[in-house]
Amino acid sequence: MNHSADTNTIENTPKKYEAIIFDLDGTLYNTANVDVLLRQLKQVKRMSPEYHQIWREIDKSIDGYKEFDGIAEVLQFVREKNVKAVLVTGAVKRRTNKLKRFNLPLMGIVSRFDVSHKKPHPAPMFRALEILGCDASKVLSIGNQVIDLQASNGAGIDFALASWGVREHEREQLEAESTYVLHDPREIIQMIV
Repeated sequence: MNHSADTNTIENTPKKYEAIIFDLDGTLYNTANVDVLLRQLKQVKRMSPEYHQIWREIDKSIDGYKEFDGIAEVLQFVREKNVKAVLVTGAVKRRTNKLKRFNLPLMGIVSRFDVSHKKPHPAPMFRALEILGCDASKVLSIGNQVIDLQASNGAGIDFALASWGVREHEREQLEAESTYVLHDPREIIQMIV
């Protein structure tokens, strides 16, 4: 069910969530530059000099991650209100380990290597639910890709589209199939206890 601004405003959302599952790339941080490098990485021979050079560029890019406008307020609210939150990402460990310097208010990070299957399989979401200690009905998942939506749906978790980071070729499907469509990160604050 889609509760976009045209059909049901976030302010009128009858449901408040106790916990949040965030995606990383394109949801919390603008990582378009890393996406380009990861695509390049797939096209070169593993362990070649070019492969290692691309990884060095990825590592440098992570140091320059920029939050989307409004994310700082959301994370501050999560911190102040002790809202349960987990990050579920397809990023590899070397990228998620660098996130520690951001001091995110998270109970944990679930990467693609922490579970048997990566998104769009629901395994990462089930692991996040274990960390949160919550029933799926009390959790909101926020992401920007079809794989985020599919993983959330597979685990029975409501999904809010982070439209500020959506890939244009996925926008129509995501807007039609998401539980909520968010246009500004600060809308998240109105949806949590």
